[in-house]
Amino acid sequence: MLEVNAIYFILLVEGFVLLLCLILLWILIAAFRLRRRGEAVRELAARFSRGREQRAEQTEAMLQTVYRLEGQDLSSALDNIEQHENEFTRLLIASLKRGKSAHIGTLDMALNKLIESYKCLQPRVETVSPGDQDKHQQIASLRNENDELRDELSAANNKLNDMIAEFGNMFGGGKDHELDLHQLKKMLAALQAGTEIDISL
Repeated sequence: MLEVNAIYFILLVEGFVLLLCLILLWILIAAFRLRRRGEAVRELAARFSRGREQRAEQTEAMLQTVYRLEGQDLSSALDNIEQHENEFTRLLIASLKRGKSAHIGTLDMALNKLIESYKCLQPRVETVSPGDQDKHQQIASLRNENDELRDELSAANNKLNDMIAEFGNMFGGGKDHELDLHQLKKMLAALQAGTEIDISL
């Protein structure tokens, strides 16, 4: 009876030792994973920090070229975007580092604010003085008149060419003896000068 109890006790001790070894192994694996995760999070934070100046320069260039912001408008827009970017990255790093779901709601709100900071951007409206506005209207009116005159001149030129072609057909002996434009101009110039016309042209 005592031998049976000793065997049970030995098995119980061995099982406890085996369970303790498994728990220690699991703790070591979890600690290794946490360490790798912490290193990855620190590397991500360092990359965010290193790229902050480059992102600021790209954002500034975009605001200047696309939205044409400058001066106080540009600096306030940059400050607003940078503030929301820093808040979002801080919450993202914190949630990745601690691995808690408590930051998910605030992270979502920070992302929405960051998106809104871009959505609220408006191009700078240049104020035009009444004198400049009148000049712009006059320029637009002159351009319209120029286009109309160009169309009329083109139509008159086409009509004149048609008349010259008909005149050449009538007095030049038909299509076989058509006068070219240069010859016809010579004939018309001779008529105006009152000299005799050389039909052999």
